Amino acid sequence: MKLLKNLPIHTGMKQLISILLVFFFAELSAQKEQSFILSTSGRYNFAYDDTSEFYENEDRKINELDFSLSAGRKFRNNFYYGLGFAFNMWKEEWNPGVDKPFGDNVTGWTGTSSNAVSKNNVYSPLAFLQYVANLGERAQVTLSLISQYDFEKSTEVRKLFIPGQLDNTNFITHTSETESLREYFNAGLVPGFRLNLYKSFGMNVAFGSVAYRVKTAESRLPDMDIKSSRNFTMKFTPGHWRIGFHFVF
Repeated sequence: MKLLKNLPIHTGMKQLISILLVFFFAELSAQKEQSFILSTSGRYNFAYDDTSEFYENEDRKINELDFSLSAGRKFRNNFYYGLGFAFNMWKEEWNPGVDKPFGDNVTGWTGTSSNAVSKNNVYSPLAFLQYVANLGERAQVTLSLISQYDFEKSTEVRKLFIPGQLDNTNFITHTSETESLREYFNAGLVPGFRLNLYKSFGMNVAFGSVAYRVKTAESRLPDMDIKSSRNFTMKFTPGHWRIGFHFVF
């Protein structure tokens, strides 16, 4: 045992042990820094307009759902980068519930009625670069540069209810349906706010966006008309705010 204790430790072995210790403590430090973030955001909008006048029903109902999920990593002080996916569902109905010609029970008069349903589903892979500024231990403000590509599918179904020759029970229904596919490229800035509720978990709010959008493909138009569809938008009203959650680890 004394011989073993007196054996010299090779210089190379000392260096290897030192390197392993440095990597071990560096890994512990990186874990404490919480270099990764997983976040969600969402928005729901509902509207119902009753604009009926005289005998014609012109009601309109809108349902809209926005949702996104993203994951990022800190690469420098106060900066994150990452990837995500967004989904938008928009549905608009004109004269919802109308399924037969108009009829006046008092006079017995009948007339043509109609309804229509328009749907947009948008699927969007995205990438982001985010700057984070601390306001304290729990609160932060953010500014995100987001670039995403939209794949949009639109459908519209219109129905026309024409009165029959004898009475309203024998009517004609004329249905027309259209479908189109579009693609867009988007780039924009999104300001936001984060509040840690418990340790690494908290809420986040995105206050609208400043964005540039250009159409890159359209199934119902020739290629020469694609580039004409470009727009720049600023949306900061509460109806465009998004609320979600984040988890830092």
